[in-house]
Amino acid sequence: MKKRIAILVVLMMAVLCMTAFAEEEAESTVNPEALSLFSSEWVDGYTSAKIYAEEGQWRVWITGAGGTTEWDYCCRFDEEQKTLVSVDEPINVKTEITIDEEGSEIGRNEVYSDGKAVFALDGDGKLIWKDEKEDAGAGFAFEKIGWFQGVWIAGEDLASHYELNCYWDIEEPAEGEIYSGYKIEITRDDNGACTCWLYSCMYEPETNLLKTLFATKEFSGQEGDPFTTVYEDGDAEFSFDDDGCIRWNDKIEDAGEGLQFSATNG
Repeated sequence: MKKRIAILVVLMMAVLCMTAFAEEEAESTVNPEALSLFSSEWVDGYTSAKIYAEEGQWRVWITGAGGTTEWDYCCRFDEEQKTLVSVDEPINVKTEITIDEEGSEIGRNEVYSDGKAVFALDGDGKLIWKDEKEDAGAGFAFEKIGWFQGVWIAGEDLASHYELNCYWDIEEPAEGEIYSGYKIEITRDDNGACTCWLYSCMYEPETNLLKTLFATKEFSGQEGDPFTTVYEDGDAEFSFDDDGCIRWNDKIEDAGEGLQFSATNG
């Protein structure tokens, strides 16, 4: 009986080791060079592309202007050409999306599932989409913008938490402003009082940082009161920590000290 138990223990340990090895092997299939080159969100006008590693392969998800068309590719990394190449399987899907007058999705129609494409970087580091199915990528040169977009929250106290809203803005800047692309709005509500920091930032791919071009701080003493400007010469950097949260390095008053902004579904 003891011998049988010993054999079972050995078999179980072997299975656990094989499972761990398989998981480690799957993780190692993601080329670190590919991560550095491609893993990011990319934009060209109102069209965006999200590229990320998934189970040892690469997913490229492109959303057309207005959000009415999507392309979803499964790719492999070509180490020699430094490109992402769609796999030769019928899982590269184009979908047409129907949206109502209020902007809500009301229907999806799969146009095809045998798409074929190659994704490469040009000399300026922009993403080129070579669509070999219908040439939908013609004319696009996507700019790398990192993973900052979205709504992020810091602080556990709902009465005095911080909210960071980061978005890519392609609108023309107002007179006297500098075009940056990224806008960050940080608000802190504290028992009716509201403080708001407004930043225009440039993304630096080499360091994966957002750096301020110009910024202002505004304050309202209670709900309904107009905002007054505290300063207009703000300076800050935004980065990611090891937990995937945004850190706010405020160089004017250190307002972001100790804050860790976590992503929400907003």
